[in-house]
Amino acid sequence: MEREANVSGILSQTVDVIGAAGRAVLIYVVVLGLFNGMGGLAGLAQMDDNIFSVGIRSGVLNAETLGLAATLYQLLGLVLYVVAAFFLLRQMLEQIGRPARGGNLLSYLAMSVLAMIGLMIGFVLLIIPALILLVRWSAANGFLLSGDKGITGALGASWEATGGRGWSIFGAGLVLWIGLAVLSSIVVGIVAATGFAASGGFSPLFGVAMTVSGLIEAFNNAASFAFSIAVFHLVAPADTSVADVFE
Repeated sequence: MEREANVSGILSQTVDVIGAAGRAVLIYVVVLGLFNGMGGLAGLAQMDDNIFSVGIRSGVLNAETLGLAATLYQLLGLVLYVVAAFFLLRQMLEQIGRPARGGNLLSYLAMSVLAMIGLMIGFVLLIIPALILLVRWSAANGFLLSGDKGITGALGASWEATGGRGWSIFGAGLVLWIGLAVLSSIVVGIVAATGFAASGGFSPLFGVAMTVSGLIEAFNNAASFAFSIAVFHLVAPADTSVADVFE
């Protein structure tokens, strides 16, 4: 069934992408989630509102004695995240019938860094420009990995293809973000009710909750990637050439 690039269509397509690439999503979530969780259990990361950062100051472990190990852990985590995201995005495209014929790991990394710089500048300029870029570049991953578009070409193609659909993409993204935020908040609440309740010690329940939180965080990332592929799939239909999208 053909879907429109409206709020319901984008959300439905996002669910379909996650379902079609279910095995790849599961592997991504388990690998990234357990990595984050083990970092927390080892004292190399702490969780502040479901965001991992270097070190843990509560309990028996101290970040000051683990500076090098924590830094290496964070660097390894960054590399793992980029590589896993790249292959997950390719699998998502393949599983919905959009061959991943373009892009490579370095071009994906370069485009991600370029987009991040643009978003950071946008946030400095009172947030609104960053939201516009976030919406208009939401299909860039698909354009880069599915064809012969380069780094700036993929961002430009996404900007053109999402024209006139900005509010729908923003609305769908907002609904998805709220849903994921609620899910994450539930996990943070479990952590507060279990692990943090153990004063002066490292509760086993805290370790379990931290691992679960790592899995939730990884799933949130996977859902965001699925959203990006869903937007691309709807604004650049498979039976339409890229050139036709811009006519």
